[in-house]
Amino acid sequence: MFTVHGRFDEVTPARNRARAHAAGALVLFAWLFAAPAAHAQYFSLGKPTYPLEFYDIDFTNLADPANRTGFLDSLHYIPLGMGSESYLSLGGEFREQYWNQVNESHALRAPTRNGYDLQRLVADAYLHVDSHVAAFVQLARADQFDKISPSTTDESRGRVQQGFLELKEPIGPVDWTTRVGRQEVTLGSGRFVWVNDSSNIRTTHDGARLHAQFQDGATVDLVATRPVTPTYDAFDDWYTHSGSFGAVYASEPFLQNQFHVDEYYYYRRNPGAQYAALTGSEDRDTVGGRVWGAFGGFKFDGDFAYQYGTFDTKTLSKTISAFATSTRVLYTWEEVPLQPGVQFQTSYFSGSDNPKSGTIGTFSAPFPRPTLLNYAGLETLENLFEAYPSFLFSPASQLVLRFGPQALWRANVNDAVYISRATPLTKTLNDKARYVGTNLTWTAQWRVAPNVTVFGEYVREIAGKAITLAGGHGADVGVIQIDFNF
Repeated sequence: MFTVHGRFDEVTPARNRARAHAAGALVLFAWLFAAPAAHAQYFSLGKPTYPLEFYDIDFTNLADPANRTGFLDSLHYIPLGMGSESYLSLGGEFREQYWNQVNESHALRAPTRNGYDLQRLVADAYLHVDSHVAAFVQLARADQFDKISPSTTDESRGRVQQGFLELKEPIGPVDWTTRVGRQEVTLGSGRFVWVNDSSNIRTTHDGARLHAQFQDGATVDLVATRPVTPTYDAFDDWYTHSGSFGAVYASEPFLQNQFHVDEYYYYRRNPGAQYAALTGSEDRDTVGGRVWGAFGGFKFDGDFAYQYGTFDTKTLSKTISAFATSTRVLYTWEEVPLQPGVQFQTSYFSGSDNPKSGTIGTFSAPFPRPTLLNYAGLETLENLFEAYPSFLFSPASQLVLRFGPQALWRANVNDAVYISRATPLTKTLNDKARYVGTNLTWTAQWRVAPNVTVFGEYVREIAGKAITLAGGHGADVGVIQIDFNF
């Protein structure tokens, strides 16, 4: 599953300097051409200034030439001469990350020290034939430099990250949008179905999505896809699928859009599921709900879900019965200097009780969001109970700082501690300690401009007995990231 490519083992100082100069030039370019910064909420439950997907930006106001005041405006709206609704939008992303990890995987798996760069370059083209027909193409290249044992989500010489045909049609009181082709899928809060943006290569799917938007703000999404497994070679992942995925997701607003209730069903066939000491194929169904909203400075977001299905190996078959809930609340004093805020997050993801029983009790989200816990993703959303208070303040309108201790326990001591990509640390099966540890997390995010963000996080993990009795140690992880969207 994991490969090392020799060309990155021979990184020279000159090449490192060239990369640094290129990154610096792009950041300077972003500073010169970016629009004036607007106030944004960070670490809250709202959307950032620049959306996750390029095609979610509405550039129709640029149909008026008077509104095209900058260089980027000329890329975002290129008239095609067939009316104001016919235009081409060009854009992209450049992201540079530097990671330094000590005692990665709690020092229970190699490597124990790893310092490396991850670089992502994305080009977007969104063609609007008219208000009903559009096509979107996103090309991406991902590179890693100096990483020991890079994974398939770290590097690709080139790939079609997204490429779909889009059809929009209002029928009665409902606006329908259909997308067919390769696309990224995020549903709801993103806790359980996420694009994994912290990775160098984001999760993408081949398939179809139908979205219905009602006049009262209610929405329904139907999804049927095959998840794509990334490959290193350029444009070589057309037939590298990993199982299948299906979803029905509905959301309804109440109290003038201040309160929302969502219901969802997910189906995931995963041919390479891992639990404790078992690896097999599973068919897992998830039914759940979400409540979220905001009342003034108070924001809240909570998911709860139950899972059932079957897990099979060559020699045995087990049923699945698992549960999870995760809630985050935030209160911000927006009119007070420094805009201080208090946030609390707590989550429970069930684990398996008896390895000899006929039931898998480990919760496994279809496409989990490990950054729910911290950006480094030291742990993941299996067999875990967490309590995470944190404190936020903004010394400047575009800068936010956050600090908090995150305490972690195993939900079930008979199951393993899990790390990134739902990988069990099998050595932790030999002890019955519950306390995994406490992560002391410092985070800073600076919105240089609406499309330029500088982010940094440092996590100091104090290992608990569930780790130390297995021979592990606490970890130190730091990341610095520059993200330029254009």
